[in-house]
Amino acid sequence: MTVYNRATAIFLTLCAEATAQTSFWTTSSVPNTKEAYDTQSVTLGLKFYSDVSGSITGMRFYKGSRNTGTHVGTLWSSSGAKLASVTFSGEASSGWQQANFSSPVNIAANTTYVIAYTAPYGYYAGDQYYSWTRLSATPLHVSGSSPGVYRY
Repeated sequence: MTVYNRATAIFLTLCAEATAQTSFWTTSSVPNTKEAYDTQSVTLGLKFYSDVSGSITGMRFYKGSRNTGTHVGTLWSSSGAKLASVTFSGEASSGWQQANFSSPVNIAANTTYVIAYTAPYGYYAGDQYYSWTRLSATPLHVSGSSPGVYRY
């Protein structure tokens, strides 16, 4: 079992088209730990909201070399309804992996959503002491002081 707080051990990025394409992390951002590990498949997510209505076109996650298998990304409503999913293909062995939804998903302003991906063998990138208060990419914002979520 990992010693990392799984609730903060995620590095997902989403692209929202509100006034322009926006992502939480740049492609030069790298998590402190590229190979955190749990003993089973885990889905890691981030709660977020946007100041303006727009659409989510895709998502990214940071992959360490041991994070193998088929990765599926999903956009959820705050009530748990699946809004869209995408299977990542053509992945590199490590670094940022991006996939676009088959069509953009409209989102409402000031409404919480969850963007997540599944690490099928329990390996994922993370940062145990990530400062969520620093993470903002107007018009996108994390939702709450502990926006990372996970599920086995």
